Amino acid sequence: MSLELEWMSIDDLKLPSNVIDIIKNRGIKKLNPPQTEAVKKGLLDGNRLLLTSPTGSGKTLIAEMGIISFLLKNGGKAIYVTPLRALTNEKYLTFKDWESIGFKVAMTSGDYDTDDAWLKNYDIIITTYEKLDSLWRHRPDWLNEANYFVLDELHYLNDPERGPVVESVTIRAKRRNLLALSATISNYKQIAKWLGAEPVATNWRPVPLMEGVMYPERKKKEYTILFRDNTARKVHGDDAIIAYTLDSLSKNGQVLVFRNSRKMAESTALKIANYMNFVSLDEKAISEILKQLDDIEEGGSDEKELLKSLISKGVAYHHAGLSKALRDIIEESFRKRKIKVIVATPTLAAGVNLPARTVIIGDIYRFNRKIVGYYDEIPVMEYKQMSGRAGRPGFDQIGESIIVVRDKEDVDRVFKKYILSDVEPIESKLGSERAFYTFLLGILSAEGSLSEKQLEAFAYESLLAKSVVDVYFDRAIRWLSEHSFIREENNMFTLTNFGKRVADLYINPFTADIIRKGLEGYKASCEIAYLHLLAFTPDGPLVSVGRNEEEELIELLEDLECELLVEEPYEEDEYSLYLNALKVALIMKDWIDEVDEDTILGKYNIGSGDLRNIVETMDWLTYSAYHLSKELRLDDHSDKLRILNLRVTDGVKEELLELVQIGGVGRKRARLLYNNGIKGLGDVVMNPDRVRNLLGQKLGERVVQEAARLLNRFH
Repeated sequence: MSLELEWMSIDDLKLPSNVIDIIKNRGIKKLNPPQTEAVKKGLLDGNRLLLTSPTGSGKTLIAEMGIISFLLKNGGKAIYVTPLRALTNEKYLTFKDWESIGFKVAMTSGDYDTDDAWLKNYDIIITTYEKLDSLWRHRPDWLNEANYFVLDELHYLNDPERGPVVESVTIRAKRRNLLALSATISNYKQIAKWLGAEPVATNWRPVPLMEGVMYPERKKKEYTILFRDNTARKVHGDDAIIAYTLDSLSKNGQVLVFRNSRKMAESTALKIANYMNFVSLDEKAISEILKQLDDIEEGGSDEKELLKSLISKGVAYHHAGLSKALRDIIEESFRKRKIKVIVATPTLAAGVNLPARTVIIGDIYRFNRKIVGYYDEIPVMEYKQMSGRAGRPGFDQIGESIIVVRDKEDVDRVFKKYILSDVEPIESKLGSERAFYTFLLGILSAEGSLSEKQLEAFAYESLLAKSVVDVYFDRAIRWLSEHSFIREENNMFTLTNFGKRVADLYINPFTADIIRKGLEGYKASCEIAYLHLLAFTPDGPLVSVGRNEEEELIELLEDLECELLVEEPYEEDEYSLYLNALKVALIMKDWIDEVDEDTILGKYNIGSGDLRNIVETMDWLTYSAYHLSKELRLDDHSDKLRILNLRVTDGVKEELLELVQIGGVGRKRARLLYNNGIKGLGDVVMNPDRVRNLLGQKLGERVVQEAARLLNRFH
C-alpha cells in the first residue's frame, strides 16, 4: 500500500490561476505524494476516488481541489461531510478561502427538524453525517442540486454508534459523484469496489513516525523503549509515563498522553504538573489563558480551578466531561504551543487536528460498560488514530508514538497486534434491529413511496451480506407495519403520518414507540415522569450510576409522589437503564428548577460537558415528545410537554420563559432581572435604566433594544 514518492508542482495543475493563487497563498508550492497520486487518478476530472492515508497527509486539500474543479465544470452544489461538529467547524474555516473566487460556503449541524431552506443560496456546504441524513429525510429542493459529495473519515463506518448513519449516508451519496477520505483501511479494495471508486492508498506521512513499546526493567526506575526499527532507548524516573514525557519536553517536544478514563487523565495530569519546574513557559501567554478561563460562563468552578492550577504549569487534561468552551481553550493553547502537555481520553484522537511531537498511550485496555469488572483491549484502529497525532509538521523531524506496558512479557504481543498489524477491516454496523429499522425509515422518508423491490435495492446496497439483509428486511417491514410507522397500498410502501413525523424528528423508531406507549397509556403527569420516560428511550443520555447511587435511587422510587410513565422492568439490564433514566430525570429536574450548575455537578458527580450533553439530548427529546403528542392528538400531554421543552432548553422555571427569549439573557441574568421586578419583555422596555444598572451599561442597552425588537415582532 505505498506509492512512488512523486511530488507535483502546483503550477502543473490544470486549474484556473485564481484557484492556484489561493493554494499558493497557504505556502503550498508542491503537492505531496498522496495529493499527486489523487490528481493522476483523475481527481480534477471528477473521477470517483477512495483515498486512504495517515493523519496529516493533506487529505483536505485533495477534497478542496476535487470540489472546486467539479463545481467549475458542472455548477450545482458540493457537500463535505464529517463525523464530528468540531471537524465541521475546522473544515468550514478552511473552505472560507474559496469565497474570494465566488463560491459561497455554509456550515450546518444540530437542529434535525428543519430542511435548512437558506442553504439554497450556497455552493459548498459543510455538515455532519447525522445532519445530512436528517436533511435527506426533509427532502429540500436545493439538495437535488448537490451532485458532489466528500465523505470524510469514512472509517467511522466501523464505529458501533455512528457507523449505521455513516453507512446510510454513503449508500445515498454513492449514487452521485463522490470522493471518500479515510485513515488507513485494511480492506480498502473491497470498500472502493462497494463505492464504485478507484482506490488511492498510501502510508506517506509528512513527519515520519517512530513507533515503540515501553516496559519496566528489573532495575528500579528504569524503562526501555523498543522501537519498530529495532533501536532501543532508556529513560529513568518514578513513573514510565512521566519519565518519557519529561524526556520529550527536554528536547522541546509537546506531548499528548492518552489514558483510558477521565479519572486517570486528571490524576496523570496532576502528577506530571509536579515535575514541570524545569520547563520554560511564556508567562504572559499563560496568564491570558487563565483570564480566558475566568471569562467563560460554561464550566463548573471546581473544574476551572483545577485546570488553572495545571495550565499555570503548562499541563492540561481533556475529556468529554469538560464543557466545549473549556476544551476549545485547551486545544487552541496547545496548538499555539503555550500548553506543553495534554492528558486526554481517546475521544481527542478522533477529533480535531492536534499534533504533538510525542504520543504516549498509557493504556491499551478499556472498561467494558456491559460486563462489570471486565476490560477490553482497544481496537487497532483506535491505536492508529492516537499514534497518528505524533509529529508536528514544520516543528518536528520525527514523531514518536509509545505504548506503555506493565510487563516485559507483553512487549512482543503488543508490538505484533498494534504496531505490525493492519487495522480491523470495515464491516457494516447496520446488522441490528435498531440500526436497520431506522435505516429503512430514513430511506422511505427521503424517497417517498417505494415498492418492496425498490426498498430492498437500497438495503442490498449496504455492506451487509445479502442473507443478513433478507432476515432483517422481512422482520423490519413486519415490525414497522404493526407499529404504524409504514403502510402498504397498491404494492407500495409509504410512511404513515406518525412514521414521517418520527423520521423528520430524527429519533429512533424504538424511541418513538416507547414515547407513544408512555403517553397513550397514562394520564398527564409530573415533570419527573416525562423526563424519566424520555431518558429511558434508546436515544436517552447515559450517565454512570455507582452502587451507592443505585440504592438511593431505588429508595427514591418508593417515595416518588407521581406515577412514572414506564413500568418497572424485571430484567437486570433493563432495570439498570431504568435507574440510569431516573438519575438523568433528577439532573434535569434540578436544571429546570434553576439549581446552580456547580451544585448539580457536585451532587451527581458529572462534568460540565456531561451536563451540556444531557441538556442538549433532553432538549431534542422533549421537543420530539411534544410534536409526537400533537401528532397523536394527546392534548393534555402536549400542553405540558411544550412548556417542559422550553424550560429544558434554558434551564429555568416557567416564570422566566419570556425573559430568556432575549439574546444575551440566560438563566442567571433572567433570575436577576425577575427578582428585581423586571418580569417580562414589557418591563425591560419600560425600565431601561434599571436594566442597565443590573446588567451593566453595554449589555443592558443591548438587552433593552432586543426586548423592544421582540415586542414589535409579537405585536
